[in-house]
Amino acid sequence: MLCPVALHDELVELRAEVGPQVFDDPVAFRAAFDDFVPEGSATTGEVSLLVGAIATGALQRLVEQLDLGVDPSTAIAMQGDLLARDRGTTETSGARWALSALAHALGVVPVDLVLTRPTPGPEATPTAGRPSSSDAPADPGPTRPVAPPVTVPAPPPPVATHVISEPTPSVEPPSATARRRANPLLLAVAAALAVVAVVAIALLVLRDDDSSAGEADDDTGTATAGESAGDEEILAQTDLETDGATSRLQLVRNGTDVEVVLLADEGGDYVEVDRQPSPCPYLDASFDAGIEAEGGNEFFYGWQTRGNEGFGGYGQVQAGDGVLIVYEVDAPCPTER
Repeated sequence: MLCPVALHDELVELRAEVGPQVFDDPVAFRAAFDDFVPEGSATTGEVSLLVGAIATGALQRLVEQLDLGVDPSTAIAMQGDLLARDRGTTETSGARWALSALAHALGVVPVDLVLTRPTPGPEATPTAGRPSSSDAPADPGPTRPVAPPVTVPAPPPPVATHVISEPTPSVEPPSATARRRANPLLLAVAAALAVVAVVAIALLVLRDDDSSAGEADDDTGTATAGESAGDEEILAQTDLETDGATSRLQLVRNGTDVEVVLLADEGGDYVEVDRQPSPCPYLDASFDAGIEAEGGNEFFYGWQTRGNEGFGGYGQVQAGDGVLIVYEVDAPCPTER
């Protein structure tokens, strides 16, 4: 039976008992949650959403947006949608709820902005029998379905030689208790894989826009994607409307250093007003760089490096103030091998 105290109130109590720093690290948060929040207060899926909001940096980005004066409801919806996409799902209601509950626990949004908890599915059960903080690692996130074993047909009699495909071993999904006892590093691996998946999908979309981004701008005389401006090479660019003003974003490189540049439209000419460095370098093996508006003031940028490796990051434009913000990235940068 679920505890009568609302979960967001339990999170407020957790902050009072442990301190606000418990929301900075997913491993510390999971251990504290197991120790201080009564059993049955949340399902395994809900705990996974709360841990994922911290592990992917979504909670930190939400707090930064609120500090900049972004409307709380809009910020929760935007970061909740990004969190759901990073977790590989289109179900945004749970991600938005998790962020609103954590933000309330931190004291940055009032209780009336905490969204309703999503209705658990038929297989969702409250967490029970949680281990103590000494052996409570971070939740590894949702498990992926495992393909059934492949049945190998018998070879026809006339054939002397044949090739038999190796059957895929059948693996049972781990129980909730087993997931809680998994190595804490699995959380970081799951987060990194989610970022790689987002990068791969986004870069496929950005590749279609490269031709339009590379067209010459004869009216403004501004260098376009693929051209050089001084010692810098413009890898990609996009235009967007923010705060009632037209802005241009460019992704430029100088050697391996990459920066995002914000230009403002001043009488038909684009003038640079701000730039911020990317946390990851553009290597000799990097390719397919792109930058794209994500709606509102948000944008996405990134590139592919080798195979399934790549880099992707998010940022925000405050065009009225001429300010460009590039979010920190939790996943490690690609390396040349």
